[in-house]
Amino acid sequence: MPITPTRRWLCHGILAATVLAALPAAAQHAHDHKPKHGGIVREANDFVYELKATPTAITVWVTDEANKPVATTGSSAKLALIDSGQRTEVALAPAGDNRLAANGSFVLRPGMGALLEVSVGGKTVAKLRYTLK
Repeated sequence: MPITPTRRWLCHGILAATVLAALPAAAQHAHDHKPKHGGIVREANDFVYELKATPTAITVWVTDEANKPVATTGSSAKLALIDSGQRTEVALAPAGDNRLAANGSFVLRPGMGALLEVSVGGKTVAKLRYTLK
């Protein structure tokens, strides 16, 4: 069946209507994941994880996609700091509200890698990769 100008117009109209119908859903999903605590933000499984690492403390804040805090009670996390083939693992525990944290003495430098594994009830729920600034 040949494509006539009328059919072409109809096809373009259907395509335009489909795209326009999807716009409100896309706009609703738009969200701001800028750091709230001076850390580095990553997203996994509809949650946002902000990592802030200093020489004396490592903290991860957890929020949902609407930037609402997510309680970390019952959660745990492991952070692997990786630098020049050396790997240091740090256990993070709930630290109130929506935080997981560890205090100590950490050797950090810009550009080193960090792998975060978050668990709830012993089951891994997220694995995230960061590059420290």
